[in-house]
Amino acid sequence: MTLSSFAMPHLIAGSAALLLFWIAVFKRKGTAIHRKIGQAYLACMSIVVLTGIPLTLHLFLTGHTITAVFLGYLVILVSLACVNSVRAIRYKRDRAGYYGLGHRLAVGVLAAAGIAVMVVGWNSGAAAILIPFGALGPWNLFVLIRDLGKRDVAPNWWLKEHYGAMIGNGIATHIAFSQIGLSRLLPGQSDLVAMLGWLLPLGIGLTAIVMLDRRYRRPAVRIPAPSSAPSH
Repeated sequence: MTLSSFAMPHLIAGSAALLLFWIAVFKRKGTAIHRKIGQAYLACMSIVVLTGIPLTLHLFLTGHTITAVFLGYLVILVSLACVNSVRAIRYKRDRAGYYGLGHRLAVGVLAAAGIAVMVVGWNSGAAAILIPFGALGPWNLFVLIRDLGKRDVAPNWWLKEHYGAMIGNGIATHIAFSQIGLSRLLPGQSDLVAMLGWLLPLGIGLTAIVMLDRRYRRPAVRIPAPSSAPSH
């Protein structure tokens, strides 16, 4: 199979995912159409992840190390977000199960990958983008440790995990589009435009999470601690 066998499906699925993401944003949450759009979005993201693996390997082998590190980290980040968005709903009544050993190991891998990205950024001319982007990995580990220590949590904790993962996916895909896709369609962008391509999705996404957290805030209650969770 040629490289285009992976690049074209990656481009088509990524573009479809961006479109479906914004359609889902404006659809009423919890409705049948919202769920169907979400399922279609995750299907597209699965294609993005699967085709992103050989593309990352090709970039690394052809000497495009920084781009390969960026895309490879995106693959890990998006994979975890896709899985968590589904698991949050599946384990909505089993918080201990959601925070099982598999989840903890996955977050640990993401944190290690994020640190590696930060090191590459520090030793290259892409520090302004790779360091803050890589910091998302250790930040996820910090959030996990914090959540494992909680005994009183909101009963809709799973909802926050779900939309947090989906918005995180949206941030990652928009950054990938601006830093890789758009840069090829419109070469010669200034450093300022490139930086905005990173900061705007991140800023908008984090603002959306804060607004949704306020909207769906519920009184905390005592539930079983995740520290006693079985492996999942």
